[in-house]
Amino acid sequence: MIISKSLTFAEEMKDTMTQPLILHAYDPDEMIYVAENILKKFPDQRIFTLTGDLGAGKTTFVKALAKELGIDENISSPTFSIVHEYGSGDEIIYHFDLYRLKNELELFEIGFEEYLDGEHYVLIEWPELAQKFLPEQYVSLKFEVEDENSRRIICSIENA
Repeated sequence: MIISKSLTFAEEMKDTMTQPLILHAYDPDEMIYVAENILKKFPDQRIFTLTGDLGAGKTTFVKALAKELGIDENISSPTFSIVHEYGSGDEIIYHFDLYRLKNELELFEIGFEEYLDGEHYVLIEWPELAQKFLPEQYVSLKFEVEDENSRRIICSIENA
């Protein structure tokens, strides 16, 4: 399923939740449409894994999702701090970048499991180490570079 901003959401959502949702952003500014559609497609989901090469658009997506949720903060990759928290009240995002972690013990030591137990959004870049900690169901977002500005995002519900 390909979603573009030119189609209505109802037309695009004819497939069931079991079918992957494929979105395109043809420039970084269109990532807001990707975030909007993901929130509509997965309204009850709060845990999202983000995979893709460096520069594929993972942090750009986090910025767009925060904006869509009404969070007006400076969003950056938490590569060195491992996790950033954005928002307040009902709309909080925990943004993880696990690229620098070496083992599951490091996740345990930072209290990673506790972040997953709440009702807030948890976005995890480089989630490979976190697989055994993830809940029974979460959303996988796979970012693919199509060209210098275009990105393809494949979204699906995963069952751990």
